[in-house]
Order: sequence, then C-alpha cells, then structure tokens
Amino acid sequence: MSQSLHRLSAILFYLLAGSFFVSYLLLRNSVGLPWSQWWLKVADLPLALVAVLYGGTSLYRSVKRTEGVSAPLLIMIGIPLLVFFTLLIVLNFWNVLGLPQVPVT
Repeated sequence: MSQSLHRLSAILFYLLAGSFFVSYLLLRNSVGLPWSQWWLKVADLPLALVAVLYGGTSLYRSVKRTEGVSAPLLIMIGIPLLVFFTLLIVLNFWNVLGLPQVPVT
C-alpha cells in the first residue's frame, strides 16, 4: 500500500511542481498572463498536499524496518504532517477566515 501511494504521490508531485515552474516562467515573461497567474493562486494547496504525502511516505518507507504496517510510526509521522498541512490551509485562507491582520503603515 505504501509503495503504490508513494509512486502515485511522486508522479503527481513532479507533474504539479513542473506545472508550477512552467507557469512561473510564463508569468515572469508575460506570456499567458491570466492563466499562469490563476494557476499559481489555485494549485498551491494541491501541490502542498501531494508534497506532504510524498515526503511522508518517503520517510515512512525509509524508517520502517519490518514488513507490515507500523501504527506508532504512522502516528509519529502523520500527526506533524497533518499539523503542517493544516497550518498551510489556515495561512492560505487567512483573509477569508476573518483572522486579525497587522495594519500596514
């Protein structure tokens, strides 16, 4: 299970990261301006989710010593990654959630 999830998240990570790179180059060179700007705004959380999955499965597969599923290891790796992804969601939707902001002078 972890091997197939690792392969799937690796493929998705490289595809999304490559599309971000191309989109940034297009935006920087003023080619396809509205679509590249839209893609950079919209696809940041899917890229972060795939990166967390890819990194988590890589760490799990490199640390796990025995065959089968190790529940304590899953918890030790999964909880910090879940907290990190939740932090990214909160930072991404900071204005929508109505959280306080520092006034700009």
